[in-house]
Amino acid sequence: MAIKSPVTHSEHVSLVAQFPADQIIENYRQRGIQVARFFKDVPTVELYECLDTGYRFYYPGTIFGDGQFYADLQEAHNQYYAREKWEHTYAVSKIRPTDKVLEVGTGDGFFLETMKNKGIDARGLELNPRAIEAGRARGLQMDEELIEEHAARHEGAYDVVCTFQVLEHIYDVRGYLDACLLALRKGGKLIIGVPNNNPYLYKHDKWHLLNLPPHHAGLWSKKAFMALPGFYNVTVENVIVEPLRNDRGEYREWYEVQVEHQQEQRPLLGKVMSVVPRPLYKIGMKLLSPFIVGRNIVAVFTKL
Repeated sequence: MAIKSPVTHSEHVSLVAQFPADQIIENYRQRGIQVARFFKDVPTVELYECLDTGYRFYYPGTIFGDGQFYADLQEAHNQYYAREKWEHTYAVSKIRPTDKVLEVGTGDGFFLETMKNKGIDARGLELNPRAIEAGRARGLQMDEELIEEHAARHEGAYDVVCTFQVLEHIYDVRGYLDACLLALRKGGKLIIGVPNNNPYLYKHDKWHLLNLPPHHAGLWSKKAFMALPGFYNVTVENVIVEPLRNDRGEYREWYEVQVEHQQEQRPLLGKVMSVVPRPLYKIGMKLLSPFIVGRNIVAVFTKL
């Protein structure tokens, strides 16, 4: 069977890497998470690149997380669902008080609550019944519904459709984005927040656990988003990458990642970097940080 890009549905793709499934299973097991059920009859996971956009995706499309997986992940990583998100702040700056907003994959409803507190008419779609119950108890408008179902009944109903930290978990990107755009009026904004495909955190580590199935279905980059107008009825308003943030300890984390990489590739340089005093490399980090891409991307599109 021909492999097709989830973004374009074209066969213009290329194999990038292969991952033994048993190694993925073992890496998750060491974190206390059981994922073997996702890899039945799948000895090898493949990573492909869509040659039309640069989007990278894992194959086959049957190896991605269920509700229990995300519950296990949240238990293993108590900061998994962070309430404060950089992309939320940026999205708010793009939304007018009179806009009608739909958030797809609203999670705990933190962004919806921000909209509600600003007096903005906003509704969220979520598949977790507990999250919906908790959100409704706080007066939020939340529905247990897929975007494909909702858009079919609310064509052109919204001024803004937002989706944060969801698209990287979706295999059929084309179907998902088409539905988001169907729900938008002409001239409306589609705002997407995803992890950056190539940040400092795992630039040199293709085995970074949360970047692998069953967690992520695909890997987004600024280049991939910039290519979408060639395949969807949109224009790009802006695509920005989160800057490096010292308030989350990212200066130190970035430097430690570079030291580890250099110790493997250039042992002498790595040894020198490892003994640089922290106050000294912090000064260097402060100067370099505007040029270092961080963990997340926000893309803003206008529907034509």
